[in-house]
Amino acid sequence: MSEKRKGPGVPDVEYGEPTLGVLGLVGPDSLFEGRPTLREQLRAGELIELNFEAVVFRAGSNRNHVRFADGDLSGFAESFTGKPFLRNHDVQDVGSRDGLITGSAMVGNEMRQTIRLTTERGMRDFLDGVLDRFSIGWFFDGVKCLTCGKDWMECEHVPGRVYDGKVCELEFVNVEGKETSAVNAPAVDGTGVIRQLAMLKEARMVRQGVGSSEEGVGVAEGREEGRVMDVEVGPKGIPELQPQLQEAPAVNGVVEVLAAGSVPAEAPGLAAQMRAMQAEMAEQRREALLAASGLSAAGQAAVRLAGADRDISFVQQLIGAQRAVEAEAVERSLVRGIRSVGGDGVITAGQMQTPQDRVQSALNWLMGIRTEAVPPPNMRSIRDLYQAITGDVNWYGMFNPEWAQLSANTTTLAGMVTNALNKIVRQHYDNLITYRWYEPLVSVVPHDGTTQSVQLIMVDGVANLPTVSEGAAYTEATVGDSKESMSFTKRGHYVGITLEAIRKSDIQRIQAIPREMIKASIRTRSAAIAGLFSQASGVGPTLADDSKALFHTDHGNLLTAALADTAWAAARAGIWAQTVPGTSSPLGLWPTFCLVPIELFDTALTLFGYGSGDVGKPNSAGTASEVNPYGMSRSGDPRPIPVAVPEWTDANDWAYLVDPRLHPVIHMAYANAPQGGAHPLPEIFEVASETSGLMFTNDTLPVKIRDWWGYGVSTYIGVGKNNVA
Repeated sequence: MSEKRKGPGVPDVEYGEPTLGVLGLVGPDSLFEGRPTLREQLRAGELIELNFEAVVFRAGSNRNHVRFADGDLSGFAESFTGKPFLRNHDVQDVGSRDGLITGSAMVGNEMRQTIRLTTERGMRDFLDGVLDRFSIGWFFDGVKCLTCGKDWMECEHVPGRVYDGKVCELEFVNVEGKETSAVNAPAVDGTGVIRQLAMLKEARMVRQGVGSSEEGVGVAEGREEGRVMDVEVGPKGIPELQPQLQEAPAVNGVVEVLAAGSVPAEAPGLAAQMRAMQAEMAEQRREALLAASGLSAAGQAAVRLAGADRDISFVQQLIGAQRAVEAEAVERSLVRGIRSVGGDGVITAGQMQTPQDRVQSALNWLMGIRTEAVPPPNMRSIRDLYQAITGDVNWYGMFNPEWAQLSANTTTLAGMVTNALNKIVRQHYDNLITYRWYEPLVSVVPHDGTTQSVQLIMVDGVANLPTVSEGAAYTEATVGDSKESMSFTKRGHYVGITLEAIRKSDIQRIQAIPREMIKASIRTRSAAIAGLFSQASGVGPTLADDSKALFHTDHGNLLTAALADTAWAAARAGIWAQTVPGTSSPLGLWPTFCLVPIELFDTALTLFGYGSGDVGKPNSAGTASEVNPYGMSRSGDPRPIPVAVPEWTDANDWAYLVDPRLHPVIHMAYANAPQGGAHPLPEIFEVASETSGLMFTNDTLPVKIRDWWGYGVSTYIGVGKNNVA
């Protein structure tokens, strides 16, 4: 575990009298004159937010002997901007949030904040005059001893004790604002700061192996993470501690009051506090060992009873013995075979499912996956499934383990939604064949995994191999080189599943979200490839290789005849005769795909002999009496495949393309598929944290789709177009 700690600290600013003097309502000139009017507006539902200013912290020394560096105060104050305004520091409960800190800065030695209240409860309390005491919470990386300048976790000095005539103080390192709360009273009584910092120091000693086993090391590391430290920094401080420290006898100029067995009789209150602190830390270490032991609840209770008031090493021995007992009991109870509940020897899938499997299946069905079995009636409500997974019976938008029906945690719901979305994306993708017309026509190229532009290099020119005489040298071939490129573009958006939709169990709306998102993604791909043929008045993009349009008379791939047998014969002959770059040899490939608007699809089917009957070539009388040369495939001469392009609006234009496996013309590359070779699914994302983003601020589960790809053409050879007047 890293030595760097990121534990939260929560010092309370609690003044001896109401702080209306440091509250300034933004808007009305008079605080008291404006409140009756605002109360009326609040009751009428016309007041949606309320802004006020408050002093939430005053810098300087305090009776807890902890402080912030003067040079850090300005940045520390500014770091609170954008953080939440809560009640009593309850960061785990979204229901405790009343607003947002919109501004924070140091003015002299005071931290002044502008706070926006957005809940009816918060605005009502403010207008009633009960929201007038405040407390800040922060994160820190370490604690510095100002007596020796070292990390306090590594030194032997005690805060509040006098060394060489100067009281030892501690300074928090690398502080960052977390939240501001409204409070009624200080969060910690008496020596809370010393108790909490001493526990951190105890954890460091355990990590270093002082008086603990390896097992204890692991427990201490786990206990230290996420520790909350409440620190009172108001005038109350620790009134009984300072006089005792000052009156304690000094040895070599150092007040000795905390070493074992050396607490003086003159400081009975401090001695009692230290004994209580040591007992509390020992109890917490015992509980941490039990939590990590893997023992059953009954086993933990037995160790707790037998190990009461005993040292940690004895507790560890008890845990080891209880583990051995429970392992032996499990071995005796192992099932050596599996049989059907019905006794027929057949084990069904339902008998092998866990409760989480059944909930996942029901969630899949509710999200619209039709391959899932229909769940029982009590599992056909998204509202009920949401509460079963999260335990959020009060609709706070937070995980509540007390009421959760599964062995779940804060990420279980997000994981289940992800599983369902992945399946539903595949289902809708498979159903969108109409808009995936481009896939067989396109070569998906590999790339280096970045999103740099991809060079499309069509190398050709080796038409025939020359003869090499015995002992003669090979000659270098003249290679034609057609260079184009394509750039990546990121596309996407998000749609929010609101807590209201879940609460109403609005199945149709929730099912529509992933369906419409995947449809939009595939239609975007389709429109891009279709646009290569229709842009620039139907002649396509300009090629960098020769600065001419993709379809051009100089390229031998732009004609004007309407789709018919003679026009197709001319088109396929034109593709065949296109010259391979660097040679005088023809391409020698037939077009495999005939691209048409929907208006010409039936014409193409008839032309190429698709359908039943004698599949002859229609004559002028409308009867099929002639041989249709396109009604079948021959070696090297594939039967043309009609492809309807959904985005084409011209009812007469048509195009043709060779097989990309033999000669790729159109290319695509996907950021999430650097290996190439296949078209990947669009990426679906959802939030995994209930305490951040839209889940925290808007009670909304955002579902984001991202499709990151590029496309382009490498050559005019192998593709043609007929722009029909």
